[in-house]
Amino acid sequence: MIKGLIFDLDGTTLNTLLDMHECINMTMRDFGFPEKTYDEVRMGVGRGYRVLVQSCLPKGSNDELIDKATEVYKAYYAKYCNVKTVPYEGVKELLNKLQEKGIKMGVNSNKGDDLTKQLTIQNFPEIDFVDIIGSRKDIPNKPDPYSANEIMEKMGLNKDEVLYIGDSESDILTGHNAGLKVVGCAYGFRDAEVLVDNGADYLIETPLELLDII
Repeated sequence: MIKGLIFDLDGTTLNTLLDMHECINMTMRDFGFPEKTYDEVRMGVGRGYRVLVQSCLPKGSNDELIDKATEVYKAYYAKYCNVKTVPYEGVKELLNKLQEKGIKMGVNSNKGDDLTKQLTIQNFPEIDFVDIIGSRKDIPNKPDPYSANEIMEKMGLNKDEVLYIGDSESDILTGHNAGLKVVGCAYGFRDAEVLVDNGADYLIETPLELLDII
């Protein structure tokens, strides 16, 4: 019986792409590089700030440039992270129904820890998450299962009682690395085919379909 759920953030509970796209392009303009398309940014999301920025810079960019551009992007995103960001349709209803059922919930993201907490609490103030964890210094990012295991420990649940919910290859790896089955969100930043090819155990086209799985 499923008693706990660990959610990714970007592309799973919140559509954050419009704000990330704008902040990436402000960064590209600052460095004199071409702006990136919506899809180019979408495919770079899910593995942390630095990987996203690196994927948008010209190929062969050195570490110094990547680091500088990442800091510029982080500053823009800290300022504009919640301008156009909204929960996906059905997510608020889903989370409320899960809470009513007594399902324990946590959030595990590669977005910075402060912003992960901020965006989650601002958009879902009525939900009592067991823990909300983003990227932290000296702690490995997803797909390392460190943070997912922390959340499970706080839930006090066994692996067969928890599902991992996410929209990217990194989420699938994270869940499997933690010994969990993974629900792939085809409404997020990756197509259904990508999620299936990368080993998602379940697939949902809308958030509320998760209720049928648990």
